[in-house]
Amino acid sequence: MTDAERIDALLNIIDDARPERRDESEKLSVLGFAAPRGKHGFWPTNAGWNLMGEQGRPYHNPMA
Repeated sequence: MTDAERIDALLNIIDDARPERRDESEKLSVLGFAAPRGKHGFWPTNAGWNLMGEQGRPYHNPMA
């Protein structure tokens, strides 16, 4: 899975308007980006939230 595929699968988990695909969620679970939530579904782990968050952060120039 590429980062783009991982982010798309994570968005499928948290967005109610998008269908969650169990096979993708299970792959995320193996990779440590999602964890089972009760009897049904998955939820992002801290690693999953961090992966999604990095994509939306603005560029920070350390030399400025």
